[in-house]
Amino acid sequence: DRSTGNNLLNSEQCDFIMNAKTAAVLIVLFLSVVQCLTETTTTITPSYHWIVVGAGCSGATVARKLLDYFPNDKVLLLERGIDNLDPVFTDETCSPEPHIFNTTRPVNCTYPAIIAPRRSVSPALGSHIYTSIPQPQLRNRSISFGAGNVTGGGTSINGMVAFRALREEFEEISSTPGLEEYNYHAFLPYYKKMENNQNSNPKVFWDRNGNSGRVPVTNHKVGSIFNEKAFLKASIANGIHPTDINTIQIGGLTKAQATITENGRRASSAINYLDSTARNNYRFTLKNISKVRRILFNSAGTAATGVEYRTGNQILSALATREVIISAGTVESPRILKSSGIGPSAELQSLGIPVIKNLPAVGTNYFEKPLTLANFRLTIPDNPKMNTSIVLSNSTFRQWKMYGTGYLAGWNNPWAVHGGSSDLDAEFHEQGPFPDTTGYNFTNWMRLICWNAHTKSRGSIKLNTTDIYGNPIIDVALLRDPSDADKLIECNYKFRKILTEAGIISGDILPPTPVWENTTAFREYVFSVVSATQHNCGTCKLGSNSSVAVIDGRHKVFGIKKLRIMDYSIFPYVLRVNPAITLYALSEKLADYIREDYQTSPPLGRVTLQFQCTPPVTAINDYSIWSVKNSYSKPYVYHWSSTTGVSGSFSVEAYSQSYFFTPVDSTQAVTLKINGVTISTKYATNATCTY
Repeated sequence: DRSTGNNLLNSEQCDFIMNAKTAAVLIVLFLSVVQCLTETTTTITPSYHWIVVGAGCSGATVARKLLDYFPNDKVLLLERGIDNLDPVFTDETCSPEPHIFNTTRPVNCTYPAIIAPRRSVSPALGSHIYTSIPQPQLRNRSISFGAGNVTGGGTSINGMVAFRALREEFEEISSTPGLEEYNYHAFLPYYKKMENNQNSNPKVFWDRNGNSGRVPVTNHKVGSIFNEKAFLKASIANGIHPTDINTIQIGGLTKAQATITENGRRASSAINYLDSTARNNYRFTLKNISKVRRILFNSAGTAATGVEYRTGNQILSALATREVIISAGTVESPRILKSSGIGPSAELQSLGIPVIKNLPAVGTNYFEKPLTLANFRLTIPDNPKMNTSIVLSNSTFRQWKMYGTGYLAGWNNPWAVHGGSSDLDAEFHEQGPFPDTTGYNFTNWMRLICWNAHTKSRGSIKLNTTDIYGNPIIDVALLRDPSDADKLIECNYKFRKILTEAGIISGDILPPTPVWENTTAFREYVFSVVSATQHNCGTCKLGSNSSVAVIDGRHKVFGIKKLRIMDYSIFPYVLRVNPAITLYALSEKLADYIREDYQTSPPLGRVTLQFQCTPPVTAINDYSIWSVKNSYSKPYVYHWSSTTGVSGSFSVEAYSQSYFFTPVDSTQAVTLKINGVTISTKYATNATCTY
């Protein structure tokens, strides 16, 4: 106390104590702030059994099958784009005017007829636009193309063409060692499984078409506006023979089908597989606007454990206790692998990315079909179906909205040629009142689309050196080998001749007639206008050798556990046809592979026991024929027994069909077993006749 002179504490001691108290208070405040900041920024990493990256055709299908096959598992589905349930995609936001044909708003309705305005305009809602590096062989042009950026992926914005791949294409793939299970007979059960064919006759095509799957497939609903008989006659005269690709899968001239529902709506994977049953399942989580940056691994770098992704300004992560399945597409899947440390070691090291697995094939073998367009006037007068004022009328809109019929429930691509004796690929589009990019808006014109599926040129996908998580560097390599243009030129001249001989077209629009009459000028035209079909593949291709492939026959990434890929990037060769239907089938097949890998015995329901009653069988000493289809990817020995005490056994190869014979009477039943487990029991008199 300085006033009284009591020597309790001197001034230095007093100052020290005051400073200490102040310091203590500041320390407490600092620690409180640190604790507060830590509590607000630390999040618990969620854990799932399965993480699927990409909600497109393949990703949506695989995610739904995992929900069905593993009833106790949680599934996370991450999608870079918006949800197809966003109001801009729903029917309620659609009206006849003013924005049906507004190309600045390309994805707005579910009309099957509205295709072109939804595909290639940038910025396109529902479509992410990529641009290649300049291509010297294409007069230094860069090629832009779109990819689905919405739940459903490409199936939410594509042309809805439903073609199965040709048998010959399966034989080409299955000839590769390790890919024997990719033959036609192995795929056929999955085409049937995914398909709900609204046109096939199950009594006739029971062994080829399906009518109980999730994907509706239908014929052209509006009908062709030109003389189809004349078209067929002229085609046959020029060596182009008719076929039915979706029934016998042999190439030629064929009627196209489409993925359109019975009520005239687009049927995307977001609708077919991610229906309300899936979306309302508490075990299923769909996260949109979530772009995956990289894959997470265990400490040894030998197994995938989850993913890191961006949503808005947040960088989040999620863990997978079973597997991570990448279904991000031909551009994004190799980008994700490389940014995670899986790819060519030299490229990764040059960007400072730690190498997890050296796989030289990641991002190589970029395969795209070059495409040309030719427009012609039709000889028929303006057709009411194609008249702008009628299509845009309130009555046409109401007809589609209320009944799912009329022009808006249709589709403008009724005919196509794929393979066969001509070895050409073309589609014939009857154009309606949709403004063409060249400025034409005739109501009586058509478009010939030619592409070449057997090209020698191959491109690549490389990481962007300034942003490894951004758009990669894309080299499309279209027509880099000049001979790739030969089939395009042959296709254009061949079908211009056929359309002329059939009396269908009356004149050239684009290119103009003088270009057609000069083969050198036409070849230059092809190199000046060629574009991409947007059917690219090959950058994460299937194979048996890690030096030239990325995944094995069961879609597992070489050298990395718990990581698979399922999208068009895995195809070693581009298909002649539009790939969506085959991707559905392959996704179903992959889901069965996964289920097999996590089960020790064959799942029930994978084998069907079917009675074939060619002549009716009634007498006890007659024999009935039973057919057994093995839809499992392994051969099995089947044991059968009847109520009369007769029994036997036989083997059926993977994805094959075999027969056995039993004596039959009105009360006899036949039971089929595998390893003592009953697979099926049927009474002969109650069995379904297939012939």
